[in-house]
Amino acid sequence: MRNLIIAFALMFSAITFGQMSFNVTNLDLRTPMNTEANLGWFMTDDIMVSFGMDDWDNFTVGARYYTGFCDNMFIEANTNATDADNEYTVGVAAGWTKSLGIWKLQFEPMVVVSDINDFNPHLAWGLRFNL
Repeated sequence: MRNLIIAFALMFSAITFGQMSFNVTNLDLRTPMNTEANLGWFMTDDIMVSFGMDDWDNFTVGARYYTGFCDNMFIEANTNATDADNEYTVGVAAGWTKSLGIWKLQFEPMVVVSDINDFNPHLAWGLRFNL
């Protein structure tokens, strides 16, 4: 029993403030429920893994690497799975994380390619809040 308590204590001691993150992308104030959101977990100081869902059948899994180049520049790879015909797409993004000076709120401008097979880069932005 003591070993079980120690195992749980070690497992939950890794869940500390500053390692979890919440992101909102493509915020549309007219229809806020159509906004894309995800939860991220910093595996190390430089690598974050994130998970987001539109509904129970459509979800996104991504990994982001903070390069340390040019003040918090990141590169990201993600996959988006949909229930329609069991399809998935692979996308990439590159951008910066800039602190807004309002507690831990950050602004993230980025260049995104939503689907590697259909190379169509576009500009996007997000708001990230670190817990």
